[in-house]
Amino acid sequence: MRRVLPLILATFPLIAGAGTPAAVVAELWKASSHAASAAADADRLQQLFRSDAVVVGGIYREGKPVFNAMKAADFVAAQRQPRPHGFHECEVVREVKEYDRFATVYSVVETRRDPGAAKADYTGVNSVQLYRDDAGWKIVSLYYHVEKPGSPIPLAGGKTGACLDSQ
Repeated sequence: MRRVLPLILATFPLIAGAGTPAAVVAELWKASSHAASAAADADRLQQLFRSDAVVVGGIYREGKPVFNAMKAADFVAAQRQPRPHGFHECEVVREVKEYDRFATVYSVVETRRDPGAAKADYTGVNSVQLYRDDAGWKIVSLYYHVEKPGSPIPLAGGKTGACLDSQ
């Protein structure tokens, strides 16, 4: 029993992670993060999204806004590919609104290639909608919007580089 108990305790945070919308979103950023020449934890990402979920978002390319939309399954599949650069997500602001089986999480995330870098490579604001079914909270949709150059995202009490959850 002494050998089994540490294994049970080590897996409990992962199981408990689906217990709240905030925990699911924290897992989203952890599973998305990866070192250089590695891939995201796509298996964990797949568990966080409903099978019918969507990922949509806006970025700027050459100063012009670009909107993308895809099924979460396609998003997760793309995350299985190793990337040449690191991708480290640092959530600095989180606001959760919850009612019954519905939740929405507003989240500001800084992204760095080098997790020790003082300045983020870019910052994004995210709206994550979740639904609680019998298996727990799952992401229904993720809408991200990357910061517009010259128009910083307000941190609303958050502090740059001060991640809400350790990675």
